[in-house]
Amino acid sequence: MKIKLKSKTDPEGKLLLQLPQQLANKELEIVISDLVEETIPTPEELGYPADFFEKTAGKWEGEVLVREELVNCDERIWEIEL
Repeated sequence: MKIKLKSKTDPEGKLLLQLPQQLANKELEIVISDLVEETIPTPEELGYPADFFEKTAGKWEGEVLVREELVNCDERIWEIEL
């Protein structure tokens, strides 16, 4: 069983963790990591003019773009740890 949750410690740094009864008397591995808020950079911070996306998004005036049929590709198995 894998449980993932977000919680906040109290002013003393304490965290109360209550687990399901089915995990009673079992050896567990507990991983704690602090959450760092990720900020999304502005267009200006990425080097674009302030109105770049407003001026360019949806402005295609050429031939109609058609998405080709998707083909099956090799299945990959990745273990991604968040």
